[in-house]
Amino acid sequence: MYNIFFETAAIGFIAVLLLYLYIEYPNASESNMRYRQWVAWILASDIVDVITSRMTDYGSSIPSMVNIIASTVYFLVSAFCFLSLAKYLHSLVKGRQSDLYMSFLNKLVIIYTVLMVINIFTGWVFTYDETGEYIHGPIYFIIFVLQIIVNSLSILLLFSNRKNMEKRQLAAIWLFMLIIIAGFVLQVVLFPKTLLVFYMFSIAAMTVLFVIETPDYIKLADALNEVEKQRQRADVANQAKSNFLANMSHEIRTPMNAIIGLDEMILRESIDPKARKYAGDIRSAGNTLLSIINDILDLSKIESGKMELVPVEYDFASVLNDIVNMTMKKAREKGLSYELSVDSDIPSVLFGDEIRIRQVILNLTNNAIKYTEKGSIHIAISFDKKDNMLICSVRDTGIGIKEEDMDKLFSSFQRLDETKNRNIEGTGLGLNITRQLVEMMGGSITAKSTYGAGSTFTAGMKQEVIDNTPIGDYQKHLAKAQAENEIYRPQLVAPHAKILIVDDNQMNLEVITELLKDTRMKITTADSGQECIELLSLGTYDAVLLDQMMPGMSGTQALRIIKEKHLADNTPIVVLTADAIVGAKDSYIREGFTDYLSKPVMYPELEAVLYKCIPAGKILTSEELEEENRRNEAAKAQAEASRPVVLVISDSTERLNEAKGMIADEYKVICVKDEEHCARYMEKHDVAYVIREK
Repeated sequence: MYNIFFETAAIGFIAVLLLYLYIEYPNASESNMRYRQWVAWILASDIVDVITSRMTDYGSSIPSMVNIIASTVYFLVSAFCFLSLAKYLHSLVKGRQSDLYMSFLNKLVIIYTVLMVINIFTGWVFTYDETGEYIHGPIYFIIFVLQIIVNSLSILLLFSNRKNMEKRQLAAIWLFMLIIIAGFVLQVVLFPKTLLVFYMFSIAAMTVLFVIETPDYIKLADALNEVEKQRQRADVANQAKSNFLANMSHEIRTPMNAIIGLDEMILRESIDPKARKYAGDIRSAGNTLLSIINDILDLSKIESGKMELVPVEYDFASVLNDIVNMTMKKAREKGLSYELSVDSDIPSVLFGDEIRIRQVILNLTNNAIKYTEKGSIHIAISFDKKDNMLICSVRDTGIGIKEEDMDKLFSSFQRLDETKNRNIEGTGLGLNITRQLVEMMGGSITAKSTYGAGSTFTAGMKQEVIDNTPIGDYQKHLAKAQAENEIYRPQLVAPHAKILIVDDNQMNLEVITELLKDTRMKITTADSGQECIELLSLGTYDAVLLDQMMPGMSGTQALRIIKEKHLADNTPIVVLTADAIVGAKDSYIREGFTDYLSKPVMYPELEAVLYKCIPAGKILTSEELEEENRRNEAAKAQAEASRPVVLVISDSTERLNEAKGMIADEYKVICVKDEEHCARYMEKHDVAYVIREK
């Protein structure tokens, strides 16, 4: 992958430079105008260079003809950049030699342009294959001929006219020629994957500006230095924040994985009502903490400009089902009336970022429930077909908002009316994130409130229509979906599947193993990347869950070795990571992982990933599961009946329980309280042993 940081920085430098020249010196001389034109071509070349480099990096996902045309544009823009340089030198050096110089270069650029256009169809200079690989053609050297000729003739022209030029002009131009040649050598010879040529052009251009084209260049130099310092400070601060958020996410999510996982096992296995209540409170607190972490990370993504919408086709009724399932119970547990109005004319299939749509409606609904102690929550959903706007309005009868606080409502880290709301959990980020998400989707959000009486939030989000068929009576659709959900819940059972779980934390291994106990899969564990590699070299698995952050060898490093040695070519490898920052999933998929699970691992997500990874033939259907359960019960009953009977005589419940605990695995234990009951039992049954208390 190309290193574009130098060229990207140069774009900023050149843009500032041009802006300064046009504002500070509106009445430009001929040479200054030619200089500005040359700088503008450098800026254009920089931009196209960065774009085409990134397209080359991802060439496999871009049609080859698109890459060919883009690279052709780059080479032509570069050619006109060199031609513009020649025009600038021509404006400094007048005379017959300079006229011949320009005439020859104009013709050369025309020939070069024709050759590059022909190359689109022939590939004589360069081309791209079907995999996106950049390939040199038989006359690839043509690309460098123009640069060499321009530089050589320019040096010759300047040398011939050196006596007619000022010393400062000669010094600046010779220096700028050396810088350009240095940039060419650095990129082509020493650092072929680092874009440097036009970065060096930008430095050369500023050298000329300071010495020749700007009378008060010291003032400009100071200004540019200050701009650069400010940029560096901002970059350092932004990087520090990103590093902190990444570390915070990892450090909190790793122990949360154990807390939430073990809590899930308590809820599954405990029958003590008090223990189950405590476990439920832990789950609620854990989910609240995760929500806070996710809010902070979302805000960071938005502020850094890295939050991206991922539009897909989606069934709107399904999105509403999820929202109702996640909020209705919560509202009713607080004793609130939950009212839902869904316009029957809403199109059934929309195109947009389904996840962010769900997040916006959930944020508004959860906020209403959070700040309402009695009364009702009313959610109204409609669709404006004229503007293709999905509209969600959430009204509550909660505490309301003071008029003087309305301006602070959508600000970051703002908690309104702290005295009244001190017991309500949250960061104050939810509405700020919601507003920014809505605006990213081409919409807006408004709020109306009466303090002490309630609030209404209305959000409109632009969505494309895929299927205009009306959604119809949503209440009937919801009732049917809820009934089906109560009747059947998919459960992963795959007794013949083998999976390998790799994590250096023993508690994490225990948590995931226990979570998967009911799946009946054969589970093997490893506590390092090296052990994972050794196990894969000895046998095959249906899936591998591989932790990323391990000492000695990370998950990514282990994956590379696995692929190099072809140890698991047909085995899905899923990364387990506490890294949940922006782009993490895409980054791991590009590294070669099949899928991604973020910590803390939630069982529904874990089950969904394994459903995709494990061969369908190894997963029991509901009918097969019922049949296997019947066989297991019958086998258990048969084994129970065939075990020898041990008769225990004691009137102490404690002693009887002790006896059962000691021998119940191998014998059928019958307890009686005295000799009389013992004799009666033995008249009708065969008894292997009798244990009498002394």
